[in-house]
Amino acid sequence: MKINKRNWTAGFVVASFLILSGCTQLEEQESPTTQTTQDTVPVQATSNQLSNDYYRALIVDGKYQSSQNRGVSLNLNSSINMKDFESELLDISKNVFPIDQYYFQEGQVIDASTALEWISRKSEDNPNGLNPEGNNETDPSKRVPIYLSQILEQNYMVQTETGFELGGIAIGLAMNETDYYSVKNEEELINNYEQPLDRADVIERAKEYGNEIVSRLRAVSGLEEIPIVVGIFVQSEQDSLAGGVYTHEGLSTTGGRVEEWNERNDHKVLFPTDEESEDASHFANFKNEIQEFFPNLSGVTGIGNYRNSQLLSLEIDIMTQFYGETEMIAFTQHITDAATQYLPQNAQIEIKIESIDGMEAFLAKEQSSQTFTFHIFD
Repeated sequence: MKINKRNWTAGFVVASFLILSGCTQLEEQESPTTQTTQDTVPVQATSNQLSNDYYRALIVDGKYQSSQNRGVSLNLNSSINMKDFESELLDISKNVFPIDQYYFQEGQVIDASTALEWISRKSEDNPNGLNPEGNNETDPSKRVPIYLSQILEQNYMVQTETGFELGGIAIGLAMNETDYYSVKNEEELINNYEQPLDRADVIERAKEYGNEIVSRLRAVSGLEEIPIVVGIFVQSEQDSLAGGVYTHEGLSTTGGRVEEWNERNDHKVLFPTDEESEDASHFANFKNEIQEFFPNLSGVTGIGNYRNSQLLSLEIDIMTQFYGETEMIAFTQHITDAATQYLPQNAQIEIKIESIDGMEAFLAKEQSSQTFTFHIFD
């Protein structure tokens, strides 16, 4: 197992990195050893910050540093799950690593081979696997499932008099609530299976995995007292239009485990819905209003993001055929009027108007605002 280790210092006025990169072997009951080489390269943060909701990113030697395990961490049930897995870990991290004090960098500690080892099954050949050893069964009622699907790492940097250094790590654990797998039969045909998992069991295992990952990171020189945030993300189904949610978060400031796990009362609702609620009624009225304006809409759907039963944000997709520019301007204006009249006022709202040719228009409103901004694409 290999984990990257980097220390940061500075050289120029803008900043520079002194990168100590190497391989640290982690074995049970063995102390890690490090081999390092030294190169000085320029490092700077992005000059512009789009809003106070975004971290400024670090640019190393003129290049954005992609995650060391990027190729491994891109495989989830859907692109929606992947988006929420990344973006919502950022939201969790903001509570520990304030945006005005930290800079963002994709994970540089856990490399691809290590991440692959960890999310694989435990075996004689792979003692570091976190998923349980298989039992060679294919029947969903007998098979030992895969619980942990992916690991996501994010780094949070602080600026010092000598440059930038690692100030915190966030780890996201993408867990399966349904394990999808394929098996070839005797005729070499592929059969696809779904194995439902118990949510409580998934969460308990995720906590165990999180503590084990913290313990392994603590064994790396330089990470003994770095704050580590761990989030537990439960994926939605493959065919769900709504992504998964983070169910728990925890923090380790020192030592080899998360000190306390906190439950996050988050859930998502796909609109329209048969459930009766004030928000469902608001969405239905909005949908009816714009469909009367353009009866040939292909679909109007929304995803509501809730915390503690309060709607925080609403993302709406409107699919339509291509219309002329004047019609699109009129339609966008009407949607703005309908959204202002019918949709919840105390929520962040994003509305995408799309056709087979791509994005036609985009509208957005911040949670604290009552006014929509919009853009119509040429």
